[in-house]
Amino acid sequence: MELIPFSLWGDALWCGQEVVREAPHEQAIRSLFPDPIPARGADLDTEAELVPEPHNRFDPRSIAVRVQGKVVGYLPRDDAHRYHPVLSELVAQGLQPQVPCHLWVSEWEPADWSGNTVSAGKKGDGTEFHASVAVAMGQPHMLVPVNLPPPGSFHLLPPGSGIVVPGSEVHPEILAPFFRAEGECWVYATMHAIEEEDSIQDRPRNVVEIRLDDEPVGRLSPRLSAEFLPAIHYLADMRAETAARVAVRGDRSASEVTLYAARSHDLPATWPDGLTRSPVASPQWHYWATKEAN
Repeated sequence: MELIPFSLWGDALWCGQEVVREAPHEQAIRSLFPDPIPARGADLDTEAELVPEPHNRFDPRSIAVRVQGKVVGYLPRDDAHRYHPVLSELVAQGLQPQVPCHLWVSEWEPADWSGNTVSAGKKGDGTEFHASVAVAMGQPHMLVPVNLPPPGSFHLLPPGSGIVVPGSEVHPEILAPFFRAEGECWVYATMHAIEEEDSIQDRPRNVVEIRLDDEPVGRLSPRLSAEFLPAIHYLADMRAETAARVAVRGDRSASEVTLYAARSHDLPATWPDGLTRSPVASPQWHYWATKEAN
């Protein structure tokens, strides 16, 4: 079965998760870079696939890190065991987890004790190759949203700086299904252009309403709405919904919804790079959906 790529949401801002490498992986890493490697070293920022290996004879809960089809290392054992439940469940649902990955390499000829470069054919023949690999991963409970994607065609806005959704704290009955023991979770939200009355100018105005599973949880201010409305209208003309990442934090006594979406003027020139149709048919589509709410 061919897996559908799924970019883990996470909350990591940089590639800080170490990837453990052994000698066979260095050859795979080296093949990703030009020959020769510049004297100052070389970097590669790309996507990596996280591949559970249930048939690994050394550890059935191991997680391989694969770049361009080549295994470049593994998550450390303890980390692999923490991430294994959610990653293996995503694979079981037909999704291939992928994350940002940073690789750095350097290569040089070894020197003798006097500081002179050792020529080929002498002691120390060959070059020294060094590499490091790291991926960006959040905590296991913040890798995937806890609800289904919107049905039909939609586009998930790229992540942006956080905006607390006004009014979301007054909807505990809507937020209750999203409260988690960890105190936070990611949720698919949809953004909708609606009209509301402007009590000052006595005329309707367009604002953005945030909905979770089609239930309204708050509206952005007119000023903030204006920064998202062009993208929402554009996708609506394409008969697609605008989806976004939101974090639900708290419990029944106190909660908030924070929107993480790029504003229209921050979208890349290639946006949108394609619409998405939900690949998921089952409501229990990942590990965290089965956990009890507080």
